[in-house]
Amino acid sequence: MSDDPVQVSVAPDEGQNRLWGIPVLGIVVRSILVIPQAVLLFILGIGLYLFFLVNWIPILINGRMARWGYALVGGYLRVSVRSSLYTLLVTGRYPPFALTGDHSITVTIDAGEVQNRLWGIPFLGVAVRSILLIPHFLVIWVLSIAVALLSLVTWVPVLLNGRQAPAIVNLYAGFYRWLVRIVAYLFLLTGRYPAFSLRD
Repeated sequence: MSDDPVQVSVAPDEGQNRLWGIPVLGIVVRSILVIPQAVLLFILGIGLYLFFLVNWIPILINGRMARWGYALVGGYLRVSVRSSLYTLLVTGRYPPFALTGDHSITVTIDAGEVQNRLWGIPFLGVAVRSILLIPHFLVIWVLSIAVALLSLVTWVPVLLNGRQAPAIVNLYAGFYRWLVRIVAYLFLLTGRYPAFSLRD
């Protein structure tokens, strides 16, 4: 396990009903099943938007993000990643409606990290970080195309074996780990620039 303050871990698939592997239908049904999660994410998204307007204040004053900021963004990312990976047949465990809680997919962000207070300069810190993240945005865009294409065949291992293939689980876990680290850096939750890696 790396020492990165942002961690996303996805346990190997413990097994799921093979019917989820019916081509297209399994993913469509799961997409419908996560509609309540989408409503929760919409409500949290409003809070996230408001948070984005003031997230620089704790950095400027204390040199670290407020605990409630970690709870809000961490909870949003947790629900989002769990819902996405459930929809993509990576796990058979339905994501809980809580911002925390036990699940085979975990998203943790170290809430004690001290950062340079200059990142808290209103809107400038986030603007500079957005520019610094442009290479990541380009790579993630290309990877998202690969992940979308992979989703066309992820039903095969579930249909044949009743569980998702470990290679697919690892690829999706790496993609979402990278994505979460980018978001955490952009929202000033961490001062660690994300690595160009799908690995831990």
